[in-house]
Amino acid sequence: MASTTVQLRTRVDSSLKRKSDALLSQLGLDAGTYVSMALTQLVHHRGIPFAVMESDEAYFGREYELTASDEVKAGKRMRQETARARRAGTLREIRSVEDLAQ
Repeated sequence: MASTTVQLRTRVDSSLKRKSDALLSQLGLDAGTYVSMALTQLVHHRGIPFAVMESDEAYFGREYELTASDEVKAGKRMRQETARARRAGTLREIRSVEDLAQ
């Protein structure tokens, strides 16, 4: 049985549309095909198939009312501390419920 299609209308920033169209064209795709691919992955994963999160800088800025310059410094410091902890073996990555039991 053939599936039917529906029209999906949305608004995006014109600059974003122009840039994404250029990139999609290089990949041999168009915006409609990309949206279909993205929605297919959303359904397949039963959620957004990539991490959606606030940047470290934005979190620090909002949480501690930092200036833009201080946000960047705080984010850099956090990444440095995280890298240091990973190298020292004191930071564990949690990827599943089983990791929590260790």
